[in-house]
Amino acid sequence: MTRLAHILAAASLLALTAGAVQAQTAPQQMTFQGQAPAGCLMQAPLSPSADNASVTASAPGSADIVITQLVGDDGVSEGATVILNVPAACNQAHTVSLISSNGGLLNAEGAPAGGPFRALLPYSVVLSWGSGSETYQSGDPAATISSGDAATGSVTVTIEIPAGGAPLVAGSYSDQLILELAAAG
Repeated sequence: MTRLAHILAAASLLALTAGAVQAQTAPQQMTFQGQAPAGCLMQAPLSPSADNASVTASAPGSADIVITQLVGDDGVSEGATVILNVPAACNQAHTVSLISSNGGLLNAEGAPAGGPFRALLPYSVVLSWGSGSETYQSGDPAATISSGDAATGSVTVTIEIPAGGAPLVAGSYSDQLILELAAAG
């Protein structure tokens, strides 16, 4: 090989090596993408306070509340107060709603109220979430708090069963409160 051929071969090798070095130092761009679906969740309720009642979390998302002494010897309501804290989170605009199945504590036997007796014991509930609060009177269609933002914390449900009033007809009384946390839209 001639000297000129060696020089050209060395120059070509140097040019290839320099090009490879430049290609390795050029910036690389990587794009990441993902989707976070809208979602809300509530955990088992906790009861920091119950007066004349006991609370048992029976499963995630539900609790059983038993009034210790619903009425006195005269059949008149003894009253009760229960506070529930429900840990919750929602990653977008959402609503919290509370609905009663019976519109109050209803006599399960369907015993008719007669004379001074009644078969439905009304109560009230204060529903609190974030900076919002709604008062629900049993018999109302629902209590709803709307939030335009994502939020996390505890939904507080304060149930007040009043003492006094007309006596209750004998039997078992119950109601089911449904608390729903739902993403908007």
